[in-house]
Amino acid sequence: RNMAWELSHVRKRSRIVRYGFWLCVLAAKFLLGLIIIDTVQSTIEDLQIARLGQFSLQEIRQLSTSTLCWSNILVWCVLWGTTFVLFTADTQIWFTLGCTLLGVLTVFKQRGWTAASVFYEDNMGRLPERFSNKVLYYSPMPQAKRSANCSSNFPFIWDRIVAYMRYEDDIDSKAMASLSFDLKRARDGVEFRDLQRPLHFCATDEGDAAGASDSVRVRVPNGFRGRNASETCVKTYCCMPDLHEPTNADVRWRLAALGRGLGLPMPRPYRGPYFPGLTVLIPHYSEQILMTSKELFAKDERRVVPLVHWLKQKYEEEFLAFATRLRARNIEWPLVGDEWAEYSEEQRERLVGWASMRMQTLWRTVAGMCYYHPALQCHFELQGDMTSVLAQEGVWNASECFTCMVSMQQYKYFKPLELGHTDYMLEKFPSCLKIAFIDSREKGRQASVDNVHLSQRRRYFSCLIDKTCKHGDDGRRLPLFSVELPGFPILGDGKGDNQNHAIPFMRGIFCQCIDANQGAYFEQMLLLPCVLGEFRTYGKGLGRAKRIIGLPEHITSDFGSIGDFAAGSEVAFGTILQRSYAMLGARMHYGHPDLMQKCFMMQQGGVSKATKTLNLSEDIFAGMDFTLRGRGRTIRHC
Repeated sequence: RNMAWELSHVRKRSRIVRYGFWLCVLAAKFLLGLIIIDTVQSTIEDLQIARLGQFSLQEIRQLSTSTLCWSNILVWCVLWGTTFVLFTADTQIWFTLGCTLLGVLTVFKQRGWTAASVFYEDNMGRLPERFSNKVLYYSPMPQAKRSANCSSNFPFIWDRIVAYMRYEDDIDSKAMASLSFDLKRARDGVEFRDLQRPLHFCATDEGDAAGASDSVRVRVPNGFRGRNASETCVKTYCCMPDLHEPTNADVRWRLAALGRGLGLPMPRPYRGPYFPGLTVLIPHYSEQILMTSKELFAKDERRVVPLVHWLKQKYEEEFLAFATRLRARNIEWPLVGDEWAEYSEEQRERLVGWASMRMQTLWRTVAGMCYYHPALQCHFELQGDMTSVLAQEGVWNASECFTCMVSMQQYKYFKPLELGHTDYMLEKFPSCLKIAFIDSREKGRQASVDNVHLSQRRRYFSCLIDKTCKHGDDGRRLPLFSVELPGFPILGDGKGDNQNHAIPFMRGIFCQCIDANQGAYFEQMLLLPCVLGEFRTYGKGLGRAKRIIGLPEHITSDFGSIGDFAAGSEVAFGTILQRSYAMLGARMHYGHPDLMQKCFMMQQGGVSKATKTLNLSEDIFAGMDFTLRGRGRTIRHC
């Protein structure tokens, strides 16, 4: 009667799982506790230690002066004290073990309880069929080609995925030829503008999309030819790599993750041009935007070799692929290897871009998130509803469905170098990248008329800029929109407020909060319309729309054993435990790939909250406030 919101309804099966989980955890705890207590009691009897509380007053007077008595009392206290500490502290251990077991069982449940198939299934061989049935859901598949078990448009989209890998220099020309369907059109010198062209335009010189699938001869890559269970197990678990697979470990993981992901249950994707709006929000304070030539090529007392030399040695295959791609584009590139003094200034700038994609930079994050823009274009071209009025030429634009917004808290105080890097990002991604920042001005004469508080020293504004904004006299772009804030916006440690002030500029009904040290891949962005299908509802206000969709994080850290340990702990907490927390109804927003509905986030005060020096994790409040408001709100981990 006194609750502000009704509790969310929990299905009977979920209640049984949750009560059964805690029953097993507590039963294991108390069972082990009884065993330990019995063992300690037997040990005390074997050692013939005096038992406290079983002596008369006269015996106590006689034994109080004995050294043996006090030593027995000390041993008794140590034994039972240790037992008590272990009994109270092992709850977390049993809870963690229970969550691990529950997370594994959840994976098997998602795969239809076919546990054995997780270990020997040929995910790569079944990728064309699964991709066609789940991602290219509306793509036409002629009856004559159904024997191929994949859509006739799959070769086009797959070759585009391979082209992106080649543009990122993750694979070389040999691996590109091995993975591509159309060898005739596979280009070694891939440019960024090649990736923006329509898929069927790349397949035919005339750009005839209608006859593209019939006029182009393709060959099936060796990776899609299929392997039996024994061959899969031998090549996976016996350290016998497939000769047809790329040698790059990151590319192998990307292909394996794509194959495993397509093996899970997946809702049908949204169809173009009816994609719902999505805004990816990236908070930025002082993180590095791009590497600089000075940082890469500097050689001082602390550095024995320049940073670029270390990057070349660590990513040697990718560096060779990078050089080969530039030479294929008829760009002059030296053959001097690591003789960095022989490189011209233009060549060094190209190396800066290559190195920035392999370091922890904002550029790497923005480039990965902006892949969703061409992914939407590919979906629309291959399986869009062309009978819709919105699909007419010049009407639909992918920029209306996707916005990558960087909330730059310190943009007003950027130096010329940082301003140049910001402008370069806007030039590279003019269609979807927008930047929000906090501006401040003097109160002015109109302060009293505008009801500005007397104790407020300045007026603060949340501003938005994009590629179309002109530059001011100080080199900064003039804001396209400005919204006055009720005071100084940074109330916490900065990140939470930096995210919330940009919410008014979000487009669409869905938002995704990404940290500035993350990235994304093109093939994963092709699955995002399917992920948004988790919010699909068949009526206004139904429960499926009241969700936070959690996704696993892939932490890459190959910079030593400490980095590997940190990455492993992040995977354990951000994926395995979060999947179990969602099953137990206790998962809060922690994973930064999580997708949320903007309307519900605005009702509860934003996507994050923070109290200065008190709350270290501001992101958890998104899920906490969302869950406490009940009324059908749930958090799901895919």
